[in-house]
Amino acid sequence: MKKKTLLSIMIILMVVFTSTNVEARRTRPTQGPKYVFYFIGDGMALPQIHATEAYLAQSAMPDNPTGNPGGLTGYSTGEPDANLLASMDTAGAAKLVMSQFPVLGLQTTYANNRFITGSAASATALSCGEKTTINTIAMDKFKALPFNTIAEKAQAKGMKVGVVSSVSIDHATPACFYAHQPERGLYWDISNNLSDSGFDYFAGGGMKGERIRDGKRYYAPGRPDADASNDPVEYAKTNGYTVASNAAELAAVAPGTKCFAYSKDYIDGSWALPYEMDRDPADLSLADYTAEGIRLMDNSNGFFMMVEAGKLDWACHANDAVAAIKDNIALDDAVAVAVDFYQQHPTETLIVVTGDHECGGMTLGFAGTGYETAFEILDGQTMSYEVFDWTEFAAHKASFGSYETWDPAINMNDDIKARIQNAFGLVYDDLSLFEVSTLEQAYDDSMSGKEIAGGTNDSLLYGYYEPFTVTLTHIMNRRAGIAFTSYSHTAVPVPVYALGYDAWRFAGNYDNTDVALKMAQAMRVNLGN
Repeated sequence: MKKKTLLSIMIILMVVFTSTNVEARRTRPTQGPKYVFYFIGDGMALPQIHATEAYLAQSAMPDNPTGNPGGLTGYSTGEPDANLLASMDTAGAAKLVMSQFPVLGLQTTYANNRFITGSAASATALSCGEKTTINTIAMDKFKALPFNTIAEKAQAKGMKVGVVSSVSIDHATPACFYAHQPERGLYWDISNNLSDSGFDYFAGGGMKGERIRDGKRYYAPGRPDADASNDPVEYAKTNGYTVASNAAELAAVAPGTKCFAYSKDYIDGSWALPYEMDRDPADLSLADYTAEGIRLMDNSNGFFMMVEAGKLDWACHANDAVAAIKDNIALDDAVAVAVDFYQQHPTETLIVVTGDHECGGMTLGFAGTGYETAFEILDGQTMSYEVFDWTEFAAHKASFGSYETWDPAINMNDDIKARIQNAFGLVYDDLSLFEVSTLEQAYDDSMSGKEIAGGTNDSLLYGYYEPFTVTLTHIMNRRAGIAFTSYSHTAVPVPVYALGYDAWRFAGNYDNTDVALKMAQAMRVNLGN
């Protein structure tokens, strides 16, 4: 029996044998939970969650030739998993671990100065219980006064604190739990705030703040103190952090040691982890970093750990449904690690899972497919849009030399047709006339190096992404019955799932600021903002 199936059964039993209000809340009435897990799917709302469930269900159906959702851990190759099939409801969707939690809420996400929020403003709401302006990191709307964060309050209570993210650890969402800056782009300052926080565990992506250009820290222009010698990673070491740059080094860190862990050999140019579908099996997953956080921070005073699936948002910005789905599964795998821990400490643990906003305007259904869906088509995609850009398409473009000499009369040749079949499972000769027309146009736009300027028709077609690649992902999405309306965030409300101590507090319809306030109430702390 698969691990996730066992977790599903355990969660169902917990719902059956406890009241709706989660009786565990009464065992520590004055103390709050000893262990708190706070999972945030960046860009994750109900469309992303249910698309993932529908994909898993259809990939496991007997008539799917692979019977396997992309070779994911926990699901079998070949014969469909009977337990997974049994977990499907009448809509044909398998259930993620998070969506089986007994308490469900719904939160709105608007910022202080914009209806459609950004990650800094939304993360400030989720960490501080306060609204702020776009791009502001845990400070008030005037960018003058810092807010207290729920992580800082956990630390003040004596709990160990961990922050994990699949994007750079100084990116907007993780930063809002330990840093206070007027602009999210001040990565060098944010990276230094990391060490100043004194939190116990940071893991996942690297620090963008360590980037150097012309002898200066790239993200601190004009700052005389931000020279090449002032490395935020070295600053972490001088502040007592052990820096683990691979799986073996992290495994060797002793419990109780303050640690900053990131896979130096695997992070991308944005200092982020690879997309889950591109991850080398030798590299650490979000679930691995979560498990290591438990190992390093477990102690008599408990811990607070925030875990973010940050690249889920990036995939939705790029309208890459498959990359988003696989990163959603990676987040759920991390949630499963927390549920494993919860089963050992059911009266002392609170787990909350939510998103900071929806991204991409994802919808399940497309005009071209009517009432039909075919999520198994998504299994044909073997790499993210990002890796396709860097590898397959980059190699193809290099064979033609400079884009300045490109002849738009040239059509796609056998080389690029083979590459798209390898990466997306799309056979050129099987494409519709409309698909061929749009793909050939996008191919010309990419090969000619055509600038994609804001406000033009090209921007509406491609966003700010490689025209050829985003057109390929659109073909994949639409054939499956998935569509996107935007390359930006949207204002769609976001679900909140809760399990464990005081989980009852998270039921209902409320604002994103209330998520932090409810968590503070459960933890018996006062944010004081």
